[in-house]
Amino acid sequence: MDVTAATLDIAPCPACGRRNPTDAAFCGGCGHGLEGVGQPKENIADPLVGRIIADRYRIRALLGRGGMGVVYKVEHVHIGKLMAMKLLHGELARDRNTTKRFQREAEAVSQLNHPNTVQIFDFGRSEGLMYLVMEYLEGHDLGEVIRAKEHLEFSRVARIAAQVCASVSEAHSLGIVHRDLKPENVMIVPNGDSETAKVLDFGLAKLRDHTGNVSVTRAGAIVGTPYYMSPEQIRGEEVDARGDIYAIGAMIYKACTGVPPFAAKTPMGVLTKHLTEPLVPPSERSSVYLPPEVDAIITRTMQKDPAQRHQSADELRGELLAYLESVGQHYSDPGLRRPTPSQQARAPVVATRKEVERYERRLRRRGIFGYIFLALLIAGLVGGAGYAWNRLATEPSVASEESEPNDLPESANRLPAATGVTGTLGRRQSPEVGDIDLYEIESPVERGLLDVSVTGLPNIDMVVDLYRPGRASPLLSANMGGVGEDEVIVGFPIRDAKLLIRVRERWIQGQLPTENVSDSYRIEWSVTDAEDPEGEVNDSLERAASLPLGGSVVARLGWGGDTDTFCVTGEGEGVVVEVGGLEGVDLVMRTVDRVLRTSRKIDEAGIGEAERATLDGPVDRVCVEVGANESTPGGHLANAEETYTVTATRPSASP
Repeated sequence: MDVTAATLDIAPCPACGRRNPTDAAFCGGCGHGLEGVGQPKENIADPLVGRIIADRYRIRALLGRGGMGVVYKVEHVHIGKLMAMKLLHGELARDRNTTKRFQREAEAVSQLNHPNTVQIFDFGRSEGLMYLVMEYLEGHDLGEVIRAKEHLEFSRVARIAAQVCASVSEAHSLGIVHRDLKPENVMIVPNGDSETAKVLDFGLAKLRDHTGNVSVTRAGAIVGTPYYMSPEQIRGEEVDARGDIYAIGAMIYKACTGVPPFAAKTPMGVLTKHLTEPLVPPSERSSVYLPPEVDAIITRTMQKDPAQRHQSADELRGELLAYLESVGQHYSDPGLRRPTPSQQARAPVVATRKEVERYERRLRRRGIFGYIFLALLIAGLVGGAGYAWNRLATEPSVASEESEPNDLPESANRLPAATGVTGTLGRRQSPEVGDIDLYEIESPVERGLLDVSVTGLPNIDMVVDLYRPGRASPLLSANMGGVGEDEVIVGFPIRDAKLLIRVRERWIQGQLPTENVSDSYRIEWSVTDAEDPEGEVNDSLERAASLPLGGSVVARLGWGGDTDTFCVTGEGEGVVVEVGGLEGVDLVMRTVDRVLRTSRKIDEAGIGEAERATLDGPVDRVCVEVGANESTPGGHLANAEETYTVTATRPSASP
């Protein structure tokens, strides 16, 4: 018996005793179904309870655990309101690439404002913990509701699903696809005589896809929930809004019948049925009568060809509302309308986005700089930053030296191309935040490759951030050198005419930022009107560049934290992938099977040496991510001056 499993609040598999992530659908050891297994036990002492995170969130109680992290009930100590906080698992929070993607995804989903979407208030890093603060809800997830009732009346399911469609429709309009819609990601909140559905975890499924088996899954584990995955997602193809529609159809099927649309003894068995087996109409698997509209709606949403499904969430929502109207439940149900201000009133102890924004604006007026950056993460102030940027465009300011203060977008210095400017990182803003210099640049071409160079300061570890105006999270953060070393960005593809460059020190929690008024750095940038041969930014499976079997790709780690992803194109079984050495860098290769969602880390060689892996299975399932091992002593995070080569060959043709 696994003693660890018996003492932690993650229950062992009832068949083999293996401990699995609490949101796993199947046991990674024997494939046994785990639905309902592994709920957190309230009597387990948690060392984080009572701790204050980011100087404002006091952890009150554990709410649950999942594959990505732990969820707590927290109290904002300054406004006295309750929120929910998700903390990423420790190994994920320590992985630089994961935290970068987490910040990018969190910044995107913080713009969602639909009443059927769980609101995001804040996100960031504190004392080594990556956190996401969101709306606190009192209710049960749809999975719990289904298990308690075994199956739900279709009229109730249609009301819930229509609200889910309304939520994801807003996300789709902003280019955000959920990718992991399932009953456990839909909260059902009592609302008088009705109920409100709230969709959560937007963006985190995409993050999970990037992490492979870094920390929360063992080799061979499935990332995601097989019961609700669309065929194109299983095949590793690009997933768009129609993938979410397939998942909504599968949720409706489960809610109406009490069983998933496809079931098998193993995860691979479920995935195979999604790809190959025809759908059994829900009316044939339900123990109660289902109206014919149910079969018609679900059959269309779960077509294996995305072109044959509803083409938008609004289209599916329209069919659901048409059914409700036919049975006299259309817009008379407040759960299907955008709530009025009076309906949006909540218990006074639970925080709302307006309260958080009001508090952050109050801090801003008091001049507390550290919280200004937090406020910029709130969607309302992001718009304000965009307005300030428009004003900036009419105020020319070109000089050979920086003009202080230039630490906010509205006061950024204009910096023409190929015109160097000197600056200093002088007086710190607070005990936590050092001096910041912001520069506005405007590209002379619509699409091109950006180069930025910043010379080093003798006692400072420099960081160069690149921003879109009005956005709180950077496009990239370059930190390839150490104390006293230069920072460069080489060949970064831009699609925006105007950008912001931020120069700062690498701040370390608990250390006083450095002040240097006697030494100056020099910043310069240029753009070349050229296509990117590597396919940057190729830092994810969705953006991966092609690596032809029998061919090679020349690539570059152009800035600290840069990662490159390539997917092999070709036919047959088995492939040898080799990543050539890069001077001064200990390259790490992670191979990914984009169908099985498994990955393997290869880091056998040292600085400047090549890495090589032989992989079985279909060639077109193999992807490779290349980055730098930042923990290798003496190794750099990038080498913008040199390139490396990635090759893919058949095993018989390899040396």
